[in-house]
Amino acid sequence: RDSVYEQEGKVQFVIDAVYAMAHALHSMHIDLCPGSMGVCDKMDPVDGRMLLSYIRAVNFN
Repeated sequence: RDSVYEQEGKVQFVIDAVYAMAHALHSMHIDLCPGSMGVCDKMDPVDGRMLLSYIRAVNFN
């Protein structure tokens, strides 16, 4: 059966952005809260400038 679904061109950018944010937060959590479940005191509240540096370090290659 043929599907008529066609993904809009910019959807992949949104998907990549969500993955970048998730990977950045995960890396930040590993660095700031090693061995801790959930957000530790060092990430509450999240430092936006620090998070931006983690986002910029994400690489999908």
